[in-house]
Amino acid sequence: MEKDAFAFGHWPSPISAESVAGSALRFGRVQVVDRAVYWSEGRPSEKGRTPIMRWTAEDGVAELLPLPYSARSRVHEYGGGEFLVAGGALYFVNDADQDVFAADLSGGAKPSIRRITNIANTRFADFAWDASRNRLIAVGETHGPAALPENALWGIPLGEAAEGACVALQGRDFYASPRISPDGNRLAFLAWNLPNMPWDAAQLFVTDIAEDGSLSEPVRVAGGDGSACFQPEWSGDGALYFVWDAVGQGNLYRWRKGGQPEQVTRLEGDLSMPLWSLNAASYALLPGGKIYLSFVDRGETRSAILDLGTGVLEPRKNGLTAAATLSAGAADMAFAGMTDDNPLCVFRDEESATHAPQIIRRSDTLDVDRAFVSRPTRLAIPSGNGEVYGLLYPPANPCARGPAGRQPPLIISLHGGPTSAAARGLKPRTLFFTSRGFSWLDLDYAGSTGYGRAYRDRLNGNWGVADVEDTVSAARFAASEGLADSQAIFVTGGSAGGYTVLMAIAAADVFRGAASHYGICDLVALQRTTHKFEQGYQSTLLGGSLDDHEALYQERSAIHHIEAIKTPLILFQGAEDQVVPKEQSIRIAEALRLKGVPVEYHEFSGEGHGFRQAETIRTCLERELGFYRMLMKEGS
Repeated sequence: MEKDAFAFGHWPSPISAESVAGSALRFGRVQVVDRAVYWSEGRPSEKGRTPIMRWTAEDGVAELLPLPYSARSRVHEYGGGEFLVAGGALYFVNDADQDVFAADLSGGAKPSIRRITNIANTRFADFAWDASRNRLIAVGETHGPAALPENALWGIPLGEAAEGACVALQGRDFYASPRISPDGNRLAFLAWNLPNMPWDAAQLFVTDIAEDGSLSEPVRVAGGDGSACFQPEWSGDGALYFVWDAVGQGNLYRWRKGGQPEQVTRLEGDLSMPLWSLNAASYALLPGGKIYLSFVDRGETRSAILDLGTGVLEPRKNGLTAAATLSAGAADMAFAGMTDDNPLCVFRDEESATHAPQIIRRSDTLDVDRAFVSRPTRLAIPSGNGEVYGLLYPPANPCARGPAGRQPPLIISLHGGPTSAAARGLKPRTLFFTSRGFSWLDLDYAGSTGYGRAYRDRLNGNWGVADVEDTVSAARFAASEGLADSQAIFVTGGSAGGYTVLMAIAAADVFRGAASHYGICDLVALQRTTHKFEQGYQSTLLGGSLDDHEALYQERSAIHHIEAIKTPLILFQGAEDQVVPKEQSIRIAEALRLKGVPVEYHEFSGEGHGFRQAETIRTCLERELGFYRMLMKEGS
């Protein structure tokens, strides 16, 4: 079919902002119990409410939490670990009060729900079931008169008249991943202290559990001293497995009482994941002495099954381009993931399967012709820090083409974190733009995960420099290689990505326009208002504390470089953001207006750090597209 010519950015597309926003489900924890799969499901169409869902082969998909319940933890502000299914019950953290509730799963699709805790100012997450003592062990975070909340491991009784939830272990700044051994006699967990983040120095500890439930003095197994542990899991024979980046990339290790950790895998890839959300998982223990692995090799997701008996690592050709929150039961595996042809989905797989994993829930209901799906190309881009990597999604539309002899506009997208990475796969937000004639570049700038610890550590001491140089280098590379119109390159990002957006437009005049979603403009103000979890993050990223390096914090803040900014800017901000307060976006908007730089500011009530409501998501897409179109028209 002959394609009609349209101006780039104005191609007719069936992918509307409303359809993208209204159907973009968010999947949290995934758990397999026997042959049932459970997961949490954030719904923009219900203002971000998160029910727990269950799939079985017999009954399909069912919703387990009725209104007004919503399963979401706010521990560390980013949450995760919001539910656990164990002993015939569903235990979950209710968003409205952060208390723990139980739903009896023996009564069918509409379980009865009862409150387990009623503790003011305390948030819970990341449960382990202590079956022999009929209690949960959980991460607890208590907010009180002290400047910073108190984090601890809690014991939560589960009897019908349960009372007496209390702190079981404290003394470290943060705890995660409590896991009880099969015999009920030992507890493994992760812990770390400020100024570290978990991926910097999380240590793995094991403590004995007495008959009365009290815990002995913990013994360190691994981690610290420049390395970090992730995801402890007990096997049925009492061995403790965990991920450790002691050799520069996250590999699987095994520990038995009285011994030393032994390395199980030697992967060309990385099993470590940044623990922004609790309960993240990159492997799952299978029956019969096998382990399902999902690791990242130079930015690309790989899957394999390891036979512990033979040492054979069998690759899985399943088409997955991203996977997270792995879980396994007696015969099934499940996880949230993506492929180049499918958006974020909850997948079910079997060890013996030779076919692609089964999709049991899609994150969107978009029914779009495959010809509108843009397939990415991986780029290695020269930069002052060495090569930097990205995924380029070109324009894709079966009914439209751009003007002859012209290159498309390009949107460079910067992920948050900055300790994170851009997931590869079919992403409706990306297709919203590529189907209209934009190219889209997901840039894994210095500091990104999935390329080993050395690549991630490039950003330490260099935030606002290395990431900015990589972003500017990517824009210049795209223009010089004929991948984009040099006069129509845009940059967008959220949170830490928004920070790099602002610093990049202050550092170079190579962008036609920029979009910051709840980005940071003032590192000094951020350090004075930030929450406990990230209290020491900037010390690592900037190379020192605010007390000792205030001038450096100012130098790395876009608010102190207003005179250098010429690029038009659009800002999107949640009114209730507790991570990057709205004052950050308001200040830079006002400063740029006074200078005469075109700027738009959009604030959304009821939204925090990361937008969850369909109307907000729709508005952001439409406003950002309209902003880019306006600037391209002015520049034509």
